[in-house]
Amino acid sequence: MITEFVLIGVILILCGLIGWKEREGRIERNKLINAILAKNATEMANLDLADKTQIKAEVPKPSDFVSPDNLSQKDWEEAIKQ
Repeated sequence: MITEFVLIGVILILCGLIGWKEREGRIERNKLINAILAKNATEMANLDLADKTQIKAEVPKPSDFVSPDNLSQKDWEEAIKQ
């Protein structure tokens, strides 16, 4: 019983290690590609910064927006005609 838990623990740790090594390899590969593409050190720093930047765009909904799930078939057809 205890040996099964130990084996499961070892397997989970090994799976985590393999995943971590894959992630680290992907990061290093991206850095190498950026270094090859960059013409100078400043451009390389900019490419590294661009890789880390995440843009979250929030599109504002109009005030008269109504979810299609809440409309009946008749209201839906009227909304399409407008």
